[in-house]
Amino acid sequence: MALMQILEEVKDIRKEGTDCDFNGYLEDYIETLEEDTVMKACFRAILEKNADMKICVNYRFGINKEVISNQIIRYKDSFKLQGNPVVCPYILYGNDRGNDRGLILLEEAPEAYLFAKGIYYCLTEPMSPFVDAKNEIVAMVAVDPESVMKIFDRLFTYKAGALQRELDRKAYPGYEELKMDAINTAIALKETAAEKIQNAEDAESCIRNLVVSWFLLKKVVYVQYMVNKDILEKLHEGNIKKQRNQAKINADEIPFVSYSDCWRSLQNRG
Repeated sequence: MALMQILEEVKDIRKEGTDCDFNGYLEDYIETLEEDTVMKACFRAILEKNADMKICVNYRFGINKEVISNQIIRYKDSFKLQGNPVVCPYILYGNDRGNDRGLILLEEAPEAYLFAKGIYYCLTEPMSPFVDAKNEIVAMVAVDPESVMKIFDRLFTYKAGALQRELDRKAYPGYEELKMDAINTAIALKETAAEKIQNAEDAESCIRNLVVSWFLLKKVVYVQYMVNKDILEKLHEGNIKKQRNQAKINADEIPFVSYSDCWRSLQNRG
């Protein structure tokens, strides 16, 4: 199914749907934003280039335990989450020159690109609704309107994969840098998890978000290694089994607090 068709069928809360908060024309969504933010400035810049762009806000989806990569990374806590715990903040989508394209946008944060790629890998994995549109979607961080438009101006004329590789190189010189950033991000989440849970108004939501964050980090570390053809040829001599085994080892390096321990931390809640 084509990307536009998939996303246009997603029902938002205005249509009594539960899949997302808003799904419609970007022009209409901008009118609902009161504060002037970097993200709003990016939206305006995009709208000036293409007035027909649409946006899906806070698209929610589940973690499929039947997917091979999800089984291999062996993070069983992620399968304990009910419903659709993964949230993609923004998917801008449209058609130009006969090409459907989507742009996953996350707000700027030190670890945002890791989560953008993790969300992309989950959205487009086997058995997902977007699997056939994986070559039509680019994931990035909205640092500023200029950087977003540098990609958007070529979104409908370049291959999505080429644009994504460009963003990858800008974010990380190589795979090892990405892995270490993912590990350090996971460590920071682990060290602050108990405090966050104890201070959260909604402890269940906080725990769910933590588990999803660790899952996305594991996902990006695993899949980013597996899709690297240079690593396959140079490090593993074309042996896909060796590459897969090392990718699993890499994912195992992502530390986390167990689901049960997250809930136990509530015992110390003041």
